[in-house]
Amino acid sequence: MDFQTLNPKPRTLLFIAGDVSGDIHSARLARTILERHPDWIIYVVGGTQLGAIAQEFPNVHFLGDTSGYGVIGFASAVAIYPRVLQLRQQVLKWLQSHSIDAAVLCDWGAFNGRLLPNLKERGIPVLYYFPPRSWQKTGAGGLGIVPFVTRVATPFEWSAQRLTKAGCQAEWVGHPLLEYVRPSRPREALRREFGVSDDSPLVALLPGSRAMELRYIAPHMVQAAQRLRAQRPIHFVAAVPQGVTARARQYFPSWIPLVEGRAADVLLACDAALVKSGTATLEAAVADAPQIVVYDVPWLLRMQWHLTGMTKKVPFVVMPNIILERAAVPELLGDNCRAVPIYNALKGLLDNAARRQQMREDYALVRRALGSNLPFAATERTADILCEMLASR
Repeated sequence: MDFQTLNPKPRTLLFIAGDVSGDIHSARLARTILERHPDWIIYVVGGTQLGAIAQEFPNVHFLGDTSGYGVIGFASAVAIYPRVLQLRQQVLKWLQSHSIDAAVLCDWGAFNGRLLPNLKERGIPVLYYFPPRSWQKTGAGGLGIVPFVTRVATPFEWSAQRLTKAGCQAEWVGHPLLEYVRPSRPREALRREFGVSDDSPLVALLPGSRAMELRYIAPHMVQAAQRLRAQRPIHFVAAVPQGVTARARQYFPSWIPLVEGRAADVLLACDAALVKSGTATLEAAVADAPQIVVYDVPWLLRMQWHLTGMTKKVPFVVMPNIILERAAVPELLGDNCRAVPIYNALKGLLDNAARRQQMREDYALVRRALGSNLPFAATERTADILCEMLASR
């Protein structure tokens, strides 16, 4: 279908994304839309990736920066609440004086969910990309968006089914990680670049990007790496998001190189990985990298987790395990996120070829759940959905 023919008039869109992964997915979608419609105008509220597009294209305008707005627990949410409230007021004031044809919201339910009634009140169609709690397979979580959205593009099939049953026009588009977790060059070339000989193992370290995560996770990763390095020839490379190198370097010794913005390359080149719980665990699954998942937070947040009964309500916190509903990937959380347990788990994984092979077989199931068998890419199909929305107006 030729959407340009159907919609000759340039459109004006609003994109909003809060967390790092949502910023990446939204930027990829915005770029796809601009490739199809170079004259469309896009206003963005987001992080570094959407900000970079605003610098690249004169018809993309940056309204607000959400970098550093990702929170973990009640205390950090309270700390940033004044800034989030100010940003929300800023967006609402902007909406009063600007006319837009559609809004594209990505995840960040705490902010976007509260904005939805305002958008509906103004008659603005909404495409929700990555709806809140899309990973949840049962219950009512995330269904509050249904009365306010026009279309939903979701990465998981069960999410589309739940939302459709609740009365929403939702579609399973798959996960965009399948599109960009690809090597920039052959695996052998990547290993040579990282200084790894053919017979020496390479371990990828993915410590996350938030200051709190680096503080509470990176030192334990490094101590476990030191123990393993003292026993055998082994290489380590830490992969961090763009703009995080300076913050991360204080936790990593000089013998562990830091690679910025190339997590896919590091994962595709490695023999095993230590991964901070989050989207990166899915990246490892897509890259077929056997992994140990680690996570820790300050004691106050741990107490909050226990007192609210979340340890009983949530059997798994790692996305591959949530998808498969079993412990396919080791989870070392809280007190288990320490040098000795990490060392033992990593050593066991490197020494057990059968275990690594089983994990790779499980990854194939994870990739199918992410849409590897769908006849389209997530970003392209989501762009189609947005254009279909606008074609009907």
